[in-house]
Amino acid sequence: ARRAHGIHMALLFSATEDGVSLGKRRRLFLLSIMITVFQSIVLQTIVTESSYPRCMEDEDCRAGEFCGSTLLFGRTSPGMCDDCMWTDEGIWNYSEEHPHPLDYAATFDNQIYVDKQAYCNATDKFPDRCDHLVHNQDLLSGAGYFVLLFVAVVTLIPVVQDLDQASDERVVMDARGGYGPLYYFSHVLRVYGLPFYVTAASASLILSNPFTSQEFLLNGLAIGFASCIDDMLSFFFVTKERRERVEEVVERLLDEQDRVRGWKRNRLHGVTLSLTLFVTVVFCEDLMKYFGGSSHTFHRVDGVWRTPCGDINSVLIFFQGVATGIVALVRAVFNERNITWRDVAEDFGMVFAIGFFAQFLIPWPGYLLHFGN
Repeated sequence: ARRAHGIHMALLFSATEDGVSLGKRRRLFLLSIMITVFQSIVLQTIVTESSYPRCMEDEDCRAGEFCGSTLLFGRTSPGMCDDCMWTDEGIWNYSEEHPHPLDYAATFDNQIYVDKQAYCNATDKFPDRCDHLVHNQDLLSGAGYFVLLFVAVVTLIPVVQDLDQASDERVVMDARGGYGPLYYFSHVLRVYGLPFYVTAASASLILSNPFTSQEFLLNGLAIGFASCIDDMLSFFFVTKERRERVEEVVERLLDEQDRVRGWKRNRLHGVTLSLTLFVTVVFCEDLMKYFGGSSHTFHRVDGVWRTPCGDINSVLIFFQGVATGIVALVRAVFNERNITWRDVAEDFGMVFAIGFFAQFLIPWPGYLLHFGN
C-alpha cells in the first residue's frame, strides 16, 4: 500500500528538482526546519505552562501550591503557581548552594507574604512533597493504569507515522542528491527532537490534571492532534495533483528492504517513548530523586528527600532526554549506513550536539511568553 507523506516530503522533493537554484533549495530546507521547530515550541510551551500554571489567587493553584511571582520580571498579577515549600523560611537557610530563583519574602509585601505562609500552613498536607502529585498517584486504580498504558501507546502512534515518513525522506534525499547539512539538521529534529517534545508534553498534561481515565484520554488525544500538524499543512497547502506526483516518485525510489529496516527501528523507538511516558507518570515522584534539581540540593544538605512540584518539569526534561539519548545511540549502532564504530560515534555525536543546541534554543519563546507576560 502506498504510504502518505506530509508537507516535509513535498518541500524536500521540490528542493531537489532539476533546475532549482541553490537559494531556493536552502529556503525550502529552512522552511521544513521551521515547521518542526514551531511544533516543538508549541509542545514545549505546553510543558512550561502545565508545570507552572498562571494564577491570580492562591486558590487558583493545585493542592500544595500557592500563587507566587513569575520567573521573569517578578509579576504577581498574574503570577505563577509554585510549591508551598518555598514559603518556609527555613528552606532558604540551607539552600544557598542552589537557591530558588525567586526570593518570595523580598517579592511580596510583608503582610502578603505572611498571608501566603498562613495559606500554605493550612492547606499543605505534605510539606516535603508535591501534594497534588501524591493525591493523584494515590487515586490511580487498576483501570487507570490500563487506560494510561493504552493512551501512552495511542498518543505515540502519530509520532511513529512521522518517523516512517522521515525514514522515507532519508532514502529519497540520498537518491536525489539532496543530502546535506540543512537536511541532516531537519532530519535529526524530526527523528529525535519532535518525539521528545511530544512525550514531554503528553506527560506534563497528564501530571497536571486529575488521574482519571477521562483526563488521560482527552490529554493524549490533544497532544496526538498537535503532533499531526505537518500532515494537515500538506492537505491545506499542497494540491492533490502535486501530492500524487510526489507519491509516485517516492514509490519508485523506495524498495522493500528500506521499508523493513525503517519499520523495525521506528517501532522500537515508539515502544521506548510509550514506556517512557508511562514510567514518567506512574513513578514521577521517585524520578525526582534522580532528575530533580531541588531534590538533590536538599538531600546533599541534610539527607532528606524533598520533592517540590517544580521538579516535575526537571523530570520531564532530563528523564526524557536520557531516554532520547539511549534511543539515538541504539539507532546509530544499528544504522546500516554506519559501517565502522567511528561512523557510529560521529552519528551519535552529531545527534547529541544538535539536540543539545535545540534544547537551549527551543524553550525560550515559551519561557518568554509564559514567565515574562
